[in-house]
Amino acid sequence: MHRATLIRETDNPTTVMGAVVSGFASFLSSQGATEIEDIFERSAINPHVLSDPNQPIPLSTFLKAIDTASQMTDSDNFGLWLGNQYRPEFLGLWGYLGLSSATLGEALSNMSHFFPEFQSRSMLKLSHHQGKMRLEYKLLDGSIVSRRHDAEMTLGNIFNVMRRALGERWAPQEVRFSHSRPDCWQDHQKAFRSEVLFEQDTNALIFNVSDLTRPMPGADPQLMLIAKQSLNFLRLSNGLKVTVAERVQSEIIEIIHTDTPRIEQIADRLGLPAWTLTRQLKDEGHTFSNLLDSVRRQLACHYLETSNITISRLAFLLRYTETSSFTHAFTRWFGESPKHWRIRHRGNAEANSNLKSEE
Repeated sequence: MHRATLIRETDNPTTVMGAVVSGFASFLSSQGATEIEDIFERSAINPHVLSDPNQPIPLSTFLKAIDTASQMTDSDNFGLWLGNQYRPEFLGLWGYLGLSSATLGEALSNMSHFFPEFQSRSMLKLSHHQGKMRLEYKLLDGSIVSRRHDAEMTLGNIFNVMRRALGERWAPQEVRFSHSRPDCWQDHQKAFRSEVLFEQDTNALIFNVSDLTRPMPGADPQLMLIAKQSLNFLRLSNGLKVTVAERVQSEIIEIIHTDTPRIEQIADRLGLPAWTLTRQLKDEGHTFSNLLDSVRRQLACHYLETSNITISRLAFLLRYTETSSFTHAFTRWFGESPKHWRIRHRGNAEANSNLKSEE
């Protein structure tokens, strides 16, 4: 039976600058990991990218490397600590763009503007929010469902750039994540030195407006100009567009764990009337119900293959009113029950043992 259908061609993937691999390898070494080459091989990362930081690599490949490292090091908060200890210099041109800006406000503005060149089909947005500033991160690619490590790492990267201007003791007013609260959630408060909220409508750092005026200690107008010119060149040479269907799938992924997605709700998040969104999806050959079905299939496979979550809990997370409804839908997609699909794909006694009570 077929696996979850993706809405875009795999030969045009969402990418991230290869510079991130250096920071990833450095963090693994600092943790005493000895399986770096094995992690690279399992994730299909070419080690040559270490010598070519401006080479784009598929974001899904990099996120698979993080997921693999998390499993091999038995660190559920791997992405959190990776981002927390990630030096801005390991972000390549994009990181130096921020570090060489005159003030923190200019740094965050520059980094937000050029973020799609660092990571395609993604958004970094700086805005005023209830008397504070909000720096929001969102992945727009609806085909990527494994997002927790990515969000925690990305906000950690920005956090480290901000600490260059505000000092090592600085902390945001609040940190928000759209994913569910993990078991070791206290680590997040320790990493950001702030209150951390989960199951929010977006991933964001909330901080004071006055923080924006602080000078960047490494301000260098000439380096900033070089970084801008180089990133502008990458913009002209890449230029990946995000389809409406990709945006819709991404928004569904962001909210499905806390609410049943409705087209009116997704349209509102995209700033569109529901009828306009329906028409635009039809023009691309999609319907909202088919995209919701696709997201559920992808998430079901992801959780069954990478976690020991129970079938009943998974049904709840995917917003099915009954476990039996999810089981029937899964059998329709793949021709077998979720239990047997998990056993066949994981192929280990642990999975079998954990699921015996669910039949």
